[in-house]
Amino acid sequence: MNFIIDGHQDLAFESLAKKRDLTASVLTSRRNEPENVENQVTLGWPEMKKGKIHLIFSTIFLEPPAQREHPKAIGINYETGEDFNRSVHFQIDFYNRLCEQHPEKFRLITDQQSLTAQIECGLSADTADPEDPNPIGLVLLLEGAEGLRAFEDLEEYYERGLRIVGPVWAGGRWCGGTFSPDSMRVTPEGRALLEKLAAQRYILDISHMNTVSANEACDRYEGLVIASHSNCRALLHGQINQRQLSDGTIERLIERDGVMGVIPFNEFLDDSWTSGMQRERVTLGTLAQHIDHICQLAGDADHAAIGSDLDGGFGYPNIPLEMNDISDLPKLEHFLQQRGYTVEDIRKIFHENWMRVLQKGLP
Repeated sequence: MNFIIDGHQDLAFESLAKKRDLTASVLTSRRNEPENVENQVTLGWPEMKKGKIHLIFSTIFLEPPAQREHPKAIGINYETGEDFNRSVHFQIDFYNRLCEQHPEKFRLITDQQSLTAQIECGLSADTADPEDPNPIGLVLLLEGAEGLRAFEDLEEYYERGLRIVGPVWAGGRWCGGTFSPDSMRVTPEGRALLEKLAAQRYILDISHMNTVSANEACDRYEGLVIASHSNCRALLHGQINQRQLSDGTIERLIERDGVMGVIPFNEFLDDSWTSGMQRERVTLGTLAQHIDHICQLAGDADHAAIGSDLDGGFGYPNIPLEMNDISDLPKLEHFLQQRGYTVEDIRKIFHENWMRVLQKGLP
């Protein structure tokens, strides 16, 4: 069964900040946001099931003070370390409530036992059937730890189920990131953070790190390293920042047996894209090209995956032509087949590569 493990979705933030019901259909959610025409909802539980999404790296994301777009609120953004700590717990509580109130739809995956059960039902069931009784698994990922109050809080977050940490979003405290100078390196405090994360057995997510910081993290980190949602900079032109990964960083990630999830967001696939352009300009074939680039660097299909980030700040119509919502993601298989990828290769890209990471990284 070619189900999908999605390496990055901002489920809690999108639901809290935009008051969206994750169990509702995409159509229902869009009807509730008639004014939203440039970033329409792409995620809903029925569409996730139809799209064979069987497990999601589900983020805890908080707007940093300098990039805050919503009114100050616990669970959405922060100003102080105390705010950050309360908000992280708020979003962990959100995921726990989601799973407790809808156990037939969602369940937390925190260890090998729960992972094995989730994978086994994914292999045996028709995960594309909305009536399939198997829930979608959620593995918690902290996207951006720059507001961290104290290293000791990481121990409590781990006890509550957090398993993956991306140290940076904007950049500055620990290392260079999306909105910091390209030359900014990992700071001494950032190196101490990496040591703490490794000691706590967190999986490290280098997405949003700038090149020099990502390279050092790949070289230095003693635990597992991934890029949950990044594309290939070599296929883009005129990048104004280092948000996407260079070939050198991808090669370092491959050397660490890491996995990189590609993003079906048009601007990250063709950086000349702006909202309102003809959608024929960017297709799932473009996404397949980024996957192929990773595989060509690796010499195999063992390090590419999907990290959709679909409602993490962008949605329809700013996604590839063939997609209306998350249910269309399996159409990617056809474009990979056109490039000569085998059934075994596509199975790795759709779920086995992320599964390998979790099998090595979960307690």
